[in-house]
Amino acid sequence: MPGEKAKDAGLTLPEEMKRAMFECLDRFHHELEIRSQEIEKILSMFAVIQPSSLVVATEKDIRNYTPKLTEIFDEFSNEDIFREIEHLRRHLEAAKISVEEAKKWTALQFLEFIVKWDYCESLPNLSLCLRFFLTLCVSIASCERSFSKLKLIKNVFRSTMSETRLTNLAILSIEHEYARKIGFDEVIDKFAEIKARRQRM
Repeated sequence: MPGEKAKDAGLTLPEEMKRAMFECLDRFHHELEIRSQEIEKILSMFAVIQPSSLVVATEKDIRNYTPKLTEIFDEFSNEDIFREIEHLRRHLEAAKISVEEAKKWTALQFLEFIVKWDYCESLPNLSLCLRFFLTLCVSIASCERSFSKLKLIKNVFRSTMSETRLTNLAILSIEHEYARKIGFDEVIDKFAEIKARRQRM
């Protein structure tokens, strides 16, 4: 951008702190976006067992939601899940639980209801779907992985390395998927060109 200083330009301490804070905020914002997108995908996949679907969704809606789940978990059948949702609604009615109350329930409360009243045998697919949804890991531990990598990189034999080199090695280790795609021959050629240019100067 016009008028902007390069990242390595001489900055005062407050300017450097401000730049570092903006970098952190950008990273947090990016991570939150990635995580929310992944959570949205999972919610879309398990849309059929969300409280609104289990309690008030129409037959058409349920039949639209079930293929998203059965495409990934092929042990489930669309018809079985649809039939079990109807059975669950009858069980809720028999237990005198109102639609308004059931709509406020979480997936865990539905599973607890099935287990408490011993409906696992009559609702096997539904209880299994709820278990899958509740035990699915959605969070990522990128911070923990970064520290773990740092511990491997900065060992006893590398205790005197500079901060710049440590940072670069850490980035290469963390972003190893991208690093593997880099053509080493191309990098070596560029490095040789820079070296030759310095010698001529």
